[in-house]
Amino acid sequence: MTRTVDLSRIRRIWLRTPNWLGDFVMATAAFARIRAAFPQAHITAGMRPYLRPLAGSEFFDEIVPTPKAKGLGDLLRQVRTMRGSAYDLAIVLPNSLATGIVPFLARVPLRLGYKQGRPGIMNLGLSAQVRRRWWQKREGPRRYPMPMPQYYEELLDVLGLPPVDRHPQLRVDPADDAWVAEHLRSLGIADGEPLLLLVVGANFGASKLWPPERFSELARTMQQQHGMRALVMVGPSEVELGERIARDGGAIALSQPVLPLDKLKALVRRGTLMVTGDTGPRHLAVAFDRPVVCLIGPNDPNYTNYCLERTTLIRKDLPCSPCQRKVCPLGHHRCMRDITVAEVEAAGIDLLRRTTGWPR
Repeated sequence: MTRTVDLSRIRRIWLRTPNWLGDFVMATAAFARIRAAFPQAHITAGMRPYLRPLAGSEFFDEIVPTPKAKGLGDLLRQVRTMRGSAYDLAIVLPNSLATGIVPFLARVPLRLGYKQGRPGIMNLGLSAQVRRRWWQKREGPRRYPMPMPQYYEELLDVLGLPPVDRHPQLRVDPADDAWVAEHLRSLGIADGEPLLLLVVGANFGASKLWPPERFSELARTMQQQHGMRALVMVGPSEVELGERIARDGGAIALSQPVLPLDKLKALVRRGTLMVTGDTGPRHLAVAFDRPVVCLIGPNDPNYTNYCLERTTLIRKDLPCSPCQRKVCPLGHHRCMRDITVAEVEAAGIDLLRRTTGWPR
């Protein structure tokens, strides 16, 4: 699978990052690997604008906001910009046709990416035939996918780059740490107070959502019985949901303001325990080695089966799961509704005792 490439001749690299928060965090080990292999190269990262606060200068020399192209005109503008930058190598981590066709039309000479669905567009990478070995059949039509950090790792193996650890790599700016500490104090939360972070939404779709009333009950239980302060974390489209859960559970909704990703990083690192669905913030917690109870509903856990030393997965083994559907096609949503508050509470306390020694 490895192709001989004279890495010493690579001076300018275009790196197209993943589009989703969780995938981006899982790719940070790949970013570090590329940087270590090309210490003198100029690395330009193309990414969705909302991910910019996550990106560290230790990985990239330049960041180009790359929103989704709204038409042929947008696509051609990206091509012209890339062509003017004279890149020697394009590394495209997403699998979409759009992300691959831009460096192809810009005539970047070396283009690394998965080839499935993009025949002729990637001239370095792995074919559909090679990828089949990563999908191990089980009963019926279901298959096991590989974890995304391994997915990126094996793509970079094509270049023969020296390996690095798969653990995600994120930094927090001291100014963001200070902002979060002051913000928490303004909410009546003392320094060092144990924080329960509840991630109650999911951009993927309704099928990933745990019932709101159970988040509220969990918040009450963890505060009254275990002395934690519960914070409800929301995205811009989840403010109403988060405020309702916080009100019913006696918690605090972090909705005024909704935290941008740089502040969110600092808060997650400050947290004591996170309870979440299979969401992007889960991966922030993994990056900072924070304990996580993750409620896995319709998604296949094998995509994110990495760095689980401080993570407890709660998943119901149902005939219909994992379905990877945004809305439950059967209407009962059992994969999430069968998860009880009592088992989440027990899992969280057990995880804290095993990983932090708290509470005694």
